[in-house]
Amino acid sequence: MARTAPILPRLCAALLLLLAGAQATVHAQQPTAHHCGRTAAHPIDAAYVAAMERSGGVTADMRDAQSTAYAAWDKELNRLYAQVLKAAGSARRDSLRAAQRAWLAFDKAQAQWDMAVHADQGSSAALNVAGAGLARLRARVCDLDTDLQALKDSP
Repeated sequence: MARTAPILPRLCAALLLLLAGAQATVHAQQPTAHHCGRTAAHPIDAAYVAAMERSGGVTADMRDAQSTAYAAWDKELNRLYAQVLKAAGSARRDSLRAAQRAWLAFDKAQAQWDMAVHADQGSSAALNVAGAGLARLRARVCDLDTDLQALKDSP
């Protein structure tokens, strides 16, 4: 087991970059391994990858890294949501609020499903469930960022 422990942080970091790359192909013209089609790693992702590498594969430290990243992405989501809400104008605000409420309901339901799917995986279940939640949150931040840019670019 000691031989595989250092692999876990690298595996989690690679998975994060893979998920970011898969998401980026939807939101960017050029495929990239960075969040939302950026040419450089988002500071939240860079801090997360560094924390996962420092964890040495210790589950508690990996969960701490995930929790810290989740809190940072949640703060970013709230910041962007406020900007999109303002940019949307009064005619589109209700639609945005409905979309955000629907996403929050989906996220909660998906988290419950993820817990059921990974329930028998022991200590890795928490890592898997949290990782999936982190990926959903990052994707929503990207969606809101894309929406904000579209609103800024529209007449």
